[in-house]
Formats: sequence, structure tokens, C-alpha cells
Amino acid sequence: MGSQLNARRRRRREHMNSDWKDIAIIITLSVVFFTVVVWNLGLTRVPTTGLQLTGHVSFYVDFGREKAIGNVYVLTKIGAANITVYKGSQGNWTYVGLLQVPFSYYSWSQFNVASFTRYVRFDVQTDSIQIDELAASGLDNKKIQVANVSSETASQLELTRLIDEQNLVQVPPTYLSETYFDEIYFARTAEQYLNGQLPYEWTHPPLGKLLQAVGILVFGYSPFGWRIMGVVFAALMIPVMYFFGKALLRSRVGAFTAAFLLTFDFMHFTMGRMGTADTYVVFFSMLSQLFFLLYLQSVLREGWKASVNPLFLSFVFFALGFSTKWIVIFGFAGLLLMLATLRLKEVVKLKGSFADKYAAFFDHPFLLLFLFAAVAVSIYLLMYLPDMVNGRTLAGVIQLQFEMYRYHSTLVATHPFASSWWSWPLMVSTQGYVPLWLFVAYLPNGVKSTIAVLGNPAVWWVGFACVLFITADLVKNLIQHFRRTRNMGQESVSGKGGQWDVAAIFIVTEFFIQWVPYILISRVTFIYHFYVCVPYLCFASAYFISRNWHTRRGKALTIAYFTIVLALFAAFYPVTSGIPASTSWINALRWFRSWYF
Repeated sequence: MGSQLNARRRRRREHMNSDWKDIAIIITLSVVFFTVVVWNLGLTRVPTTGLQLTGHVSFYVDFGREKAIGNVYVLTKIGAANITVYKGSQGNWTYVGLLQVPFSYYSWSQFNVASFTRYVRFDVQTDSIQIDELAASGLDNKKIQVANVSSETASQLELTRLIDEQNLVQVPPTYLSETYFDEIYFARTAEQYLNGQLPYEWTHPPLGKLLQAVGILVFGYSPFGWRIMGVVFAALMIPVMYFFGKALLRSRVGAFTAAFLLTFDFMHFTMGRMGTADTYVVFFSMLSQLFFLLYLQSVLREGWKASVNPLFLSFVFFALGFSTKWIVIFGFAGLLLMLATLRLKEVVKLKGSFADKYAAFFDHPFLLLFLFAAVAVSIYLLMYLPDMVNGRTLAGVIQLQFEMYRYHSTLVATHPFASSWWSWPLMVSTQGYVPLWLFVAYLPNGVKSTIAVLGNPAVWWVGFACVLFITADLVKNLIQHFRRTRNMGQESVSGKGGQWDVAAIFIVTEFFIQWVPYILISRVTFIYHFYVCVPYLCFASAYFISRNWHTRRGKALTIAYFTIVLALFAAFYPVTSGIPASTSWINALRWFRSWYF
């Protein structure tokens, strides 16, 4: 009993003091994460001088002499086309096949020639397509330099633009040199903002694309440029998790555990490397929830006279998250629910009329919530300034919100790697596939580059079990608490006896309120929609570890657990990063039938 009391006192002292140990832990985890994530993120220089083609265009490339041609590659900036491929020479062409280039944005298409020839002809039929570069490889899969490109027609097209950046071509292409998954929407829109154009991707608010535009502006138009801001925000999430864990669990061990588990979670790693908006969403959502937690704790200590500054910041970061993707509304609703419940507990005990209780409910600081909400709306509208500068009116912005809602509420699209809400924490499904397969490139010698979104099993499965244990324990304790306080005629949220477990309530509330609404969502959903819940899987595990670390057994189990987390991160690294690896190794990681990558 005495040792447990001393452990609690140590945790309180740790909670009150942020010293060099905290700084050292934060810097170490953040640097490790950033270094691992930014390595092989994407090429920093890629072909960008393209040629716009419309209608029917025919041209041929010259390799200087007859060579063994394995594959030819076409880099499409934007558009679609049917390209008939021939080999031979002028007046003596032999049909090889048809290359169908699907509509995409900055992606490579590949066609197998497998012939000895000096010339390869391309007959392009398109409504509109911009080709940024042509390339070729030999039968040994090594790049072959293109000597020249010519047209058999009287066209005055600057065909040399199709082969003027051969030194920037990666052969065979991988994720390092092109877009994948939803980058085709987000990277394109980020570029349009920089070019002063109305955005192509309008189904989500602008902030995520604007942040990507900053990366392109600083580092240039390239896969590295449109992905780097995600890496920065994913790395910044590590110190946020640490401070959040310390505030929530009042323990340095708990803070380290939460940050460590997120550092080596697969989804956090993979989503941080992809040029989409989801990492920004989780970052802003976590900051909003952290500042709300700080406000809630100050209210429990000081009452409603506590400073509302953290609550205001919670609204600000919610607004930034909402300006990126609307899904942050679920977590924020959970915060307001906790605040309203705390106030209602006091109001229902007041004597007086319903009007008196109604007025008491909206007493300070609740009326301020309307002002904070107005600030949040203003921040949201400010994010549309680039749209309005480029021609969209304020009325058009407001109308766009209805169009966005209509799009998401009526979307009936399907996807082979869509998954149901219930399958996400388990990462196993009897219907289809659960990991979201983002990219694959089949490389020579039984090697492939593949990227899939899934969670670290040690983080997700253990964390989910901990969430369920915390929920069951919380329900049991709350039932006992209400029975006890009803008999005693009193109820408290702090102090001795009948104390609420704020950490447990916070974890359970935010986890379920950000996950369960997907039961009601009929549109196609993916496992990455669970990303906002992942920090709470980490907090749930940290909740138990921080309470058992002081025992010898607790330390041993925790160290073993951390080792497993690291080992799985290393084992699955080829699947989550796209780094080329043997197909046999990747296939060995497919533990379940529903795992496909």
C-alpha cells in the first residue's frame, strides 16, 4: 500500500515538472521518427517540362541503334489516352500492342515491347493529355537513353520536350517518382493553388492542400515536395502525444509509452509519408483535445473560474482540423459532451425553476462557447481566401459546403480495398480486404515495391483490448460510484472518495465517439478513417503501463512489449514504406486471408 502511494506521489511530481528528461525523450523520439519517415520519401527532382497533345498524334523515338528494348514508359502529367505501339522503321512498322493510359495525375504507364529495334512508334489518340517524359529500359531492366524523337506528320510540336529530362527518370518507376492513391487529387490541387487556379479537389476544405502547397513552394514540384509537410506534421505529433500523455496519465512513463507507440505504429508512419490531408487532421484534432483536457483539469481543480484560454485554443485547433477534413467534428462533439455533462451534474442539484436551471447552465463560461464558435467559423472561411482570390464568391463558398455534404452523403462508389468500421481495430475481415493497398510496382528478380495502410498489430490489438478493459472497469466503477453517492446524498468529481477517473473517461469517450459514428455512414469507408482513434489505442496501453511500471513484473512485461512493437515495425517496414523487398518476404507477412499487399 505504501509503495503504491509513493508511486502515485512520484507520478504527480513528474506531472508537475517538465525537465531535461522530458526534452531528451521528445527530441530523441521525434528525430528517430523523422529520420525513418523522410528517408526514401520521394525524388526531389522529376521531369516537369511536358507536351500537351490533343486528337491524333503520331511520333517515334530513336535509340541511336538497334537495341534490346524491354519496356517503354510514358509519364502522364494529366489526362488519358489510347496509345498504339509499333516497332520497326519508317514505312515498315509492325504492330506491338495497345497501351491504355487511364486518367490520372503525374503517373507512369508501362508497356512491354520485348524486341530488338532501333525505333518505337507511338500513335496517340486522346481528347487531351500532357506527357512529361518518355523512357525505356532494356531486357536487363536498365534505363536506355533515348537519342531523338520525331514525327511522321507535318506537326510542329516541340517533341524534344518528351525526352529532355532523361537524367531525372527512374527506371523502373516506383512511388518515389509518381503519385499514388489520393495524391492524384491532393497534389494536383496543391499545385493549382500555387498557380492561382480554382482547386480540382473541392470535396474537402482547403487547409490540407494549402499546407501541401507550402511543401511544393519550398522544395519544388516533386513527390518529395508534395509529401514533406505530412512528414513534418507527423513528426510534430510525437511531442504532442508526449505532452498529452503526461497531462492525461500524470506520468512520464505513460507519456513516453504513448509517444513511443505512435512513433512505431504502421498507420502513423505510412499516412505521414503520403501526400494527402489525413495526418494534418489528426494533428489538429489531437491539439484541440489536448487543450480541452488542460481546461477540463483546471475546472476540476479550480471550478468554473478557471482560465478559458485553453478552451479557446481547443476551438482554434478544432477549426483548423475542420478546415482540413470534417471528420474532426466527432471528436470535438465528445469534448463538448464531457463539458456539458460536468455542468449538468451541478445544475440538476440546484433548487429552483426550469428557467433558473437553464440560466445556470449557460452561466460562465458557456455563453463564451458561442463566441468561440464564431471564431472557429471565421477561421474556416478564411481558409477559402485563395479560392475567393481566384474567382469564387463568398456565396459560392457557402454553396460549396452544401455540395460537399451532398457529395459525401450520397457517394455510392465502391473500392476493392474498402472496409467496414468494425473490422478496423481487428484488422481482419470476412468480407474483402482490410489493409488498404495503396501502391505496387513489380520489379525484376522477384522484388516488388508495395505500400499498404494497416496498424502495428502490437499497438492496435493490445491497445484495443486495453480500451475494452478500461471501458468495462469504468462502467463498473461508475455504477458503484452512483450507488454510493446516492446513498450518501452527494456526488463529487474530485477530492477524496468517489473520485472520477478522468483519464479513463477521456480515453473511452474520445475513442468510441470517433469510431462508432461510422456505423451510420453509408458511403465507402477505408481503414485510414480509423486514424483519429489510433492515439487513443496508444493512450489505453499507456494507461495500464503507467500504473504497473513500478513493479518488477510490470517493467519486464513493458520492455518485452516495446521490443515486440519495434520488431514488428522492422519486419513490416517493406510493406508500409514501399522500399523494394523480395516478394517471398512480403507474402510471408500476409498473416490472414484478408491481408493483401
